[in-house]
Amino acid sequence: MTAHTKILARLFAACALVALCAAAALAQEQPQGETRVDKRKLTTVQTAAVDSGKTKNAVEVRYLNLPWGEATFGYIETGNDPRNQGYYAGRTWPIAHLKLAAPATFEGKRLAPGDYAIVITPANPKENKGMLLSIASFTPGEGGTFLKAGDVFVDTPKDANIIVSKPIKFDKGAPAIDHLVIETVRTGHNVWLKFHYGDRTLTEKLTM
Repeated sequence: MTAHTKILARLFAACALVALCAAAALAQEQPQGETRVDKRKLTTVQTAAVDSGKTKNAVEVRYLNLPWGEATFGYIETGNDPRNQGYYAGRTWPIAHLKLAAPATFEGKRLAPGDYAIVITPANPKENKGMLLSIASFTPGEGGTFLKAGDVFVDTPKDANIIVSKPIKFDKGAPAIDHLVIETVRTGHNVWLKFHYGDRTLTEKLTM
């Protein structure tokens, strides 16, 4: 091997080593770009419950730990959704399954023990209406709930019968979290349903 050939061989080996190191560094810097995961499909059914008197789990709330999306929730808050042909602003969103083992009252309406869907209706700017929260009775199927792990687009139960509705507005400015959390907190005869989604919060009261 001539001196010229040896020099070329060394240069080739050095270039190959540099290329290999660069590729390894790039792989370490961008692992998520190659395995991007849709967090919506990873949602699971969560449960929050509280006793009342001698009744165990008198109030139980099941819900999906929905990933926070500020733009998406904004479509529901404002009723304006031009990017998705009005999909998010044009349908109802059953966000939780409320199961009562004891009678309760919500906004002056008596709720008998049973199963209820907590449903959000998006704002309607054409009618100058904000979001609505409804409590609707329904009959669970074989699965025991309308919620489905991994399905954030589940429909409101077809047999849902609205018992009571009220205007709502989520407060802004809470510490941001990346998924929906619903807590049940009892104080005396009241059970508070506390919703925390992104930097938005909402608190509703059941009286037992």
